[in-house]
Amino acid sequence: FRKKMASAPFLVGVLALAAVTMAAGVATPAAFCAPSRLPSSALLPGCRSPPRAASAVSPCMAARGTEETPQPHQAAWTAIQGMARMVPAVLAVASLGLAPDMGAAMGAPDLSTTPLKNTGAQMVVEGIPRIVDGDTIVIDEGKGGKGERVRLLGIDAPESKQVCKDAKGADYMCGIESQKALQKLVGNDKVKCLAHKRDMYQRVLGVCYDVRTGVDLNKAMVDEGEAIAYTQYSKVYVPDEEQAKSKGAGVWRGDFEKPWEYRKLKRQASQQLKSTVKLPKKKDAAATTAAPAADLSDDELGDDAGQ
Repeated sequence: FRKKMASAPFLVGVLALAAVTMAAGVATPAAFCAPSRLPSSALLPGCRSPPRAASAVSPCMAARGTEETPQPHQAAWTAIQGMARMVPAVLAVASLGLAPDMGAAMGAPDLSTTPLKNTGAQMVVEGIPRIVDGDTIVIDEGKGGKGERVRLLGIDAPESKQVCKDAKGADYMCGIESQKALQKLVGNDKVKCLAHKRDMYQRVLGVCYDVRTGVDLNKAMVDEGEAIAYTQYSKVYVPDEEQAKSKGAGVWRGDFEKPWEYRKLKRQASQQLKSTVKLPKKKDAAATTAAPAADLSDDELGDDAGQ
């Protein structure tokens, strides 16, 4: 039904009815029989006879004794008014059918400006996402499975617990800010992620789009300074990063550690701690329960996986 409503003939019909509405707004029966410079013979038959002065009937009625019969032009005007009354309902129904499909109607995205420009896409993941952090989402979680974990390809966002400094040198949770920025971009929309492969953790490495708006989420996060170009794997988003940096957007408004540097330092600290502190052989069952993979951030998964 939605496809039919989104078709060209349907749209043309809606626009035609809208035009009729405007026409009906200015048209009156008198307008059909308004004085004209044309000779009487060129006028519509019902408009040749002048209306009776003392009558409350339409000026486009032909006087035939005591009976007056509507003429063709009067019937046409009545039909136009009838169609005009239908327009609001038709437009309301049209909006229901068209709104959800706006993104789908945009067609296949252009991958030439993404990290997939040389490989193309071999898989598509689509659904309602849960935002893990500024560069990781989980799609269709809870629908008969754990959902599909997607790592936004070519970008790197601050980790969930990462702290940065703002323009005044004050600390702020840049990882949480980045996660909120991605959530704001997506809202409650569906996303579509195109990918060529998975990484060593079986995450889909994807370029993701908001289905409703068509926004490239990978690019948008770098544009807003809430993620940076992951140049170890792709330099596609470097121009966007440079623009964000020049504007002082997001993390560029102050000082911060590159996310991959932050993860490296954290791993080194963790390894040093393990080498100096002897852990007990038996651990509490609750302490040894592993967190679901979908909830782990990049630094908790281990070494950076090659993209």
